[in-house]
Amino acid sequence: MAKSIVTSLIAWSVLAVSAAPGAPMTVSPAITMQNPVNYPNAGISLAVPQGFEPKLVSAPFDVMSAAVEEANHPVEAITLSAFPIADRGSAEEFAEGKMSDLQRNLAIRNLKTLRKTPMPVAGATGAARLVTYSFRGTSSVAAQVYFIRDIQNNPNRICYLLTVVTSLEKQAALLPVLGAVIKSVNFTPLREPEVPAKITLEEPVRDLDLGFSIRLPKGWYIDRSGAGVEAGLVNYLQGGISMPSIKVVAAPASVDAATSEACSKKLLTMLQSVGARNKQETRTISDEKTMLGDLPAWQFALQIVETPNPTPSLGGRQPGDVIIVNRTACLNVAGKQPIAYTVTITARAAEQIVAGKLMDAMAGTFKAIGPATQPATAAAETQPAPATK
Repeated sequence: MAKSIVTSLIAWSVLAVSAAPGAPMTVSPAITMQNPVNYPNAGISLAVPQGFEPKLVSAPFDVMSAAVEEANHPVEAITLSAFPIADRGSAEEFAEGKMSDLQRNLAIRNLKTLRKTPMPVAGATGAARLVTYSFRGTSSVAAQVYFIRDIQNNPNRICYLLTVVTSLEKQAALLPVLGAVIKSVNFTPLREPEVPAKITLEEPVRDLDLGFSIRLPKGWYIDRSGAGVEAGLVNYLQGGISMPSIKVVAAPASVDAATSEACSKKLLTMLQSVGARNKQETRTISDEKTMLGDLPAWQFALQIVETPNPTPSLGGRQPGDVIIVNRTACLNVAGKQPIAYTVTITARAAEQIVAGKLMDAMAGTFKAIGPATQPATAAAETQPAPATK
């Protein structure tokens, strides 16, 4: 396998250099790799070269991201994504579909495929592409490798996308880095993700528009593309759902129910009603007052009992009971409509205790810094927020 990888990389070497006329032909020194990291929910491990620092991942199907920065700007980056798929198509067919998506991305210009070739990865037949493009005015060259694994006793599969991207000035490092990373890739046993028993949190994530700051679990994706912030781990054994997951939302509260308890009970009643419509049994485990940062808050834990379904699920197995832990605090601002801040954890029912501990840890870091129309407090601005999508 190693020989065929090297052959494919040699076949690309002239194209890599010719992407920018006049670029010098250089011989890269031996690459020293960091220790491999296992991502059990995605069933894969890999290593990255020394000098690459881990970055936050900002979308559910992103597994890892690492980059080399110069003057606070990334000049080399490695990303791995994992997409749940149900069809029996090839990696090449999936790659063609993804390239069509990129062609429609308005942020990407001048996307050109310089070379396509098969490339083995961890015993699977991969589909590799060498491409150049301009992203928001910055020209880059990238190598993409798509490869698929089947999931034992499960109708789903996973299509991985490994991407190495560099600036044009750094392109001589592109293929050596790609080859080194590919050699480190191994498929590992796929496991359902869990709420961690040992809690480690990322640096604060802030939303100045909605007016809050909070720290979320380390290693989870953190998505800020919707209303509020979502974090989680993807469960590929259940067809690609985010479980466990966290949602942090700020929304206007009705003036006639502008207390934490009233807002919390309104949400609890709504979830119970949804469960009844779906013919699911719900059980209120707890319902009590607490704190969200410095704000008086209310918390409930609701168990949703799944009814066995004779029709096989997309994930090939019956889903288990779910626990929802929600903590709500209502902030009253003079002359403004009250704001309800809610933090919600959704996990398997068996993880009720660790989900409660995670809620306590996150709630202790929560800060209400006021909506964008209000001045942020000095305490909220003491540290820069991490880069997110």
